Amino acid sequence: MGPRRSLDLSDIGTLVVLFGDETSFGLGAALRGNAQSNDSTYVFEVSDFAESRRVLEAIDLKDAILIERTADETHLAGAKAALVRLAAKGAQIVLTGKASSIQQMSRALKAAGVGSARVKAKAYWTPGKTGLD
Repeated sequence: MGPRRSLDLSDIGTLVVLFGDETSFGLGAALRGNAQSNDSTYVFEVSDFAESRRVLEAIDLKDAILIERTADETHLAGAKAALVRLAAKGAQIVLTGKASSIQQMSRALKAAGVGSARVKAKAYWTPGKTGLD
């Protein structure tokens, strides 16, 4: 099959929200460098707040919103609220990272009336599975 893009963002607009986790930091840096998506917001669920903040500052994503992960996933309530609020402003949504987190964000966006044409998603991992991007 050969090399391919994991997630095609060639048609991304100017107002973009990226949700993900530590595996999505590189995509955030790429979006930051994209002149089209210069009005982007980054929302990351992370295991270590301080370490993640240092990494994001080093790659010029110091304005990212960080939500520290909890074992029971209650931290996702804040992420859902942020995504729904930003989507109401017309943002395109990019969901990456952990599969179950993406599913929860997708359901919240759908319940808020955000059309699937405004959402792109790519799961990078799920506990116990291999073979994802």
